Amino acid sequence: MSYIVRTGNLAAAPELRQGERGPYTYARVIVSDRIRQEDGSYTDGPPIAYDVAVSGAQATALVETAERSGNVRVTFAGRYRVTEYRGEQGTRIQHEVRADEVAVSLRGQSVSVERAGRVDEHEPAF
Repeated sequence: MSYIVRTGNLAAAPELRQGERGPYTYARVIVSDRIRQEDGSYTDGPPIAYDVAVSGAQATALVETAERSGNVRVTFAGRYRVTEYRGEQGTRIQHEVRADEVAVSLRGQSVSVERAGRVDEHEPAF
């Protein structure tokens, strides 16, 4: 497994779930890279969907933020795995991330922060 840090937009508001180890969610984040052309201009690359697993207080905060603000831009970092599936309808690639960190991006959006009480997040919920 590799480690990745990316920034993109939530595809939809994630749903908060409860597990034996606490709250967790799966967020789909869409990332489009800017690609430099030979003439020096830039174009948007194809969108890539990352399925980001988030646990604990970060999961709760992400879901609450998405419910309040809609399609927000987030940054995530964590262990990364790519899986390729082949079927009758062709090949599908899934990008999965077990997030250590999730944050709301400050680029192009306004953010309000409130300090939470002490939270111990050493144990992931998934």
